[in-house]
Amino acid sequence: MKKLTAAAAAIATALNAAALSANAMFENVPAGRIWDEEIEMFPMMENGDLVTDIDGNGSFDLNDCALLYGYTLSYETDEAIAENIVSTGDYDNNGKVDRNDAEHLIRFYLLRNGLKINDLSSESYTGINAQYTFEPDVPCHCDRQFERSLSDDFTDELSIQSNYLMASYPAFCEAELSGNISCDVNGDGTYDYADLNYLWLYGYNHHFFMFNSLSDEEKPAVPEEITERCKAAYDYVTSELRCDWFYEYAEMYCIEKNGITSQQFDEAYFDSLLDGSGKFALAKCLKFNCGEWLSDNEYTEYNGALFNREFTEYWNMLGSGEVQLPDTDGDGVIGTADLFNTIIYSEDLQSGYGADDSVLPENVRKFFSENCDINGNGLSGDIHDLKILDLAYSLGMSEEEADELYSNFQCSYSAYIEMLADANGISAVKYHPEKLSPACTSDVDVERSGDANGDGNVDLSDAVAIMQALANPDKYQLSYAGRFNGDVCNTGDGITVGDAQAIQAGLLDLE
Repeated sequence: MKKLTAAAAAIATALNAAALSANAMFENVPAGRIWDEEIEMFPMMENGDLVTDIDGNGSFDLNDCALLYGYTLSYETDEAIAENIVSTGDYDNNGKVDRNDAEHLIRFYLLRNGLKINDLSSESYTGINAQYTFEPDVPCHCDRQFERSLSDDFTDELSIQSNYLMASYPAFCEAELSGNISCDVNGDGTYDYADLNYLWLYGYNHHFFMFNSLSDEEKPAVPEEITERCKAAYDYVTSELRCDWFYEYAEMYCIEKNGITSQQFDEAYFDSLLDGSGKFALAKCLKFNCGEWLSDNEYTEYNGALFNREFTEYWNMLGSGEVQLPDTDGDGVIGTADLFNTIIYSEDLQSGYGADDSVLPENVRKFFSENCDINGNGLSGDIHDLKILDLAYSLGMSEEEADELYSNFQCSYSAYIEMLADANGISAVKYHPEKLSPACTSDVDVERSGDANGDGNVDLSDAVAIMQALANPDKYQLSYAGRFNGDVCNTGDGITVGDAQAIQAGLLDLE
């Protein structure tokens, strides 16, 4: 019997024809996008340990967020409210109330409530509509002054944080239900996967700029009136809701209205809706996104902000000698084999491989399954434990060890897997990218898998991991394996933005 992958198993409960409740998707999306300091801060705001009622009227709403934001931008603030802000608004406990505190409060509101359409209208905040005039800091070819208001500045910040959190989905649903947009682009009276397919193809043809290389003859023919309806919906969401997540929200809304079954993960299904459209990877995208939005597998759920906190704590404990890197195979040596064992077990976890399928010896699997609760959350060998160890083993190497490993990583990793597979009498092919065994060589022509985050899959999260590592290397780091496998563009030049773009392009498999 064919085994389900971990992603498929995680969303098994969602694979039915029953529609989900409105905004069900929203419950799982923003929580994974909070910053590490907010992990403790937001529960304290929720239970009242941190004051959020800035204006003291007995309720917490966007006016409170706007007042605090205005105070941090030096807008004139009512004396009583200013005193309340000074005494209660230092949420990050850095000794002052600043813009970071205002951003935290805005993000807490969005996490709880999401964004509504009117929230982005400056007219909603006329009671705090303080004005100011400024001149450009740099010389201009003409004398100009600019009028701004607190409501303008606040709605700008609200849109930025909402976009980052993916918190404008409730506004998307509101716009669809109110008729501001219509996702029923084929005009048959129902929004379903046929409409989603058209919306996706419109994005491919007009907005996924890095993928738009096909000739008109290769693109499925879409009637002009459907294209115009797709454009109207896209333009409203991007301009009025100031949102970059149109296609993700369109997927969420379609899944909530129609449910989802395994057939939507098959390219042939979308070919049956519109000939030639299956190759544009909507099925693949749906499968990936459902794994994130609907996952209920606690061992594979990943939270980037929480991981950053957990890894920092573990790394500090290693530095102080409170803990030692574990000997995963009990051979008395902490080294490359332990790193490889961690990566293999992670692939087992993500792929749903059990003891009968894994190349790992029984004692190694027992270590991970019973004695590897690195972050102390009660789960031994979950994805956070494994990512912590992966990074810690890599960073714990000497410069010479790291250079040797990285220069020949895929060859060494493949040889190790094959050694374990031979000992267990199991095929090693399943552990290699795309289930094919690469050549053991360090030459720059060796094909990299693109699995930059080391989760055993190649998907959008790898591109995100690369961009995070480039934008904030102190906070986000790739393991040596991740840097090797993520170097897919101009192989050998290291991790660049081009690698993230190439991974995204590769997700639309047009072969």
